[in-house]
Amino acid sequence: MNLKNHESISELVNLASVRATYAYEQYDKLMGITHPRLSQKELVYRSGIPKQSISKGIHNLAELGYLEISSADQDKRVKYCSLTESGLAYAREKEGEILAIEKKVIDKLGFDRAALACQILAEWSDLLSKEIANLKEKKQK
Repeated sequence: MNLKNHESISELVNLASVRATYAYEQYDKLMGITHPRLSQKELVYRSGIPKQSISKGIHNLAELGYLEISSADQDKRVKYCSLTESGLAYAREKEGEILAIEKKVIDKLGFDRAALACQILAEWSDLLSKEIANLKEKKQK
């Protein structure tokens, strides 16, 4: 690993984060797992999938009894999706598989290295978020 400057470290952290997110997204896609209590707009934003496709998927999962659609109290145009009891049971069943995969990864890395990686990534994310918030605040002035 060639870590000669700040840019190379930033690039490696960014790429590692993207790869980890992609791996979890692929697992969710493979298992048909969605995240609880998200608006349709949030699902479109997080997934990058077109609104029509998200809408169709939401209605299909609702028809299967895995998802419940509700309106926001403040704005009835905003629709939220949340897992039903059967949707939650299905997600928990599939969750066991990803936990087993994660355990294998932790075992390969070693517990201490995996814990340190989590600690450093959490600190990185917190600091990055604070710096971005600072930049946003400066731009708004």
